[in-house]
Amino acid sequence: MAAILGLPDEQIVEICAQYSVNATVSVANFNSPGQAVIAGHTAAVAYVMEAAKTAGAKRTIKLDVSVPSHCALMNAVTEKYSLRLDKVKFSDAVIPVIQNADTVKRTDAQAIKNALLQQLHQPVRWTDTILKIKALGKTKIIECGPGKILTGLIKRIDRDLTVYPVFDSETMATALTALSE
Repeated sequence: MAAILGLPDEQIVEICAQYSVNATVSVANFNSPGQAVIAGHTAAVAYVMEAAKTAGAKRTIKLDVSVPSHCALMNAVTEKYSLRLDKVKFSDAVIPVIQNADTVKRTDAQAIKNALLQQLHQPVRWTDTILKIKALGKTKIIECGPGKILTGLIKRIDRDLTVYPVFDSETMATALTALSE
């Protein structure tokens, strides 16, 4: 996998298509305008990185990951993952879930489970997910997890959204205070 910065998404998709004739390479994450991540066979990813630089990318960064997530190479593990998910009890969601493989809002347990399987080999549409959340009238977002990576991406997508990164008790208290006002 590799991050490509400074090219439009459509251009990265085109470059991947050119280099995926004999190998797999595609956009795995549409992170924010001008930032995408590609995944696929190692040589194809390297070719796309070079082609992106030639096309004017500001930067390409090889990512140190163990699997090529969110691309067709993950099709082989979908069945195994499905068998594991079959052991998990899913319930209908009280709060709708927007899954980032297709940005569809779901509450049905089986539909949520099926979309989880799709997320293995479909690109993460983070930009579209955030825009969908805003289109639903939401203006405040809580990022749960270590750091503020998603907060930065969200600010690049839409500066009008307020994001509260929560990664410890102090940031949780800050977010809860701000949200209660």
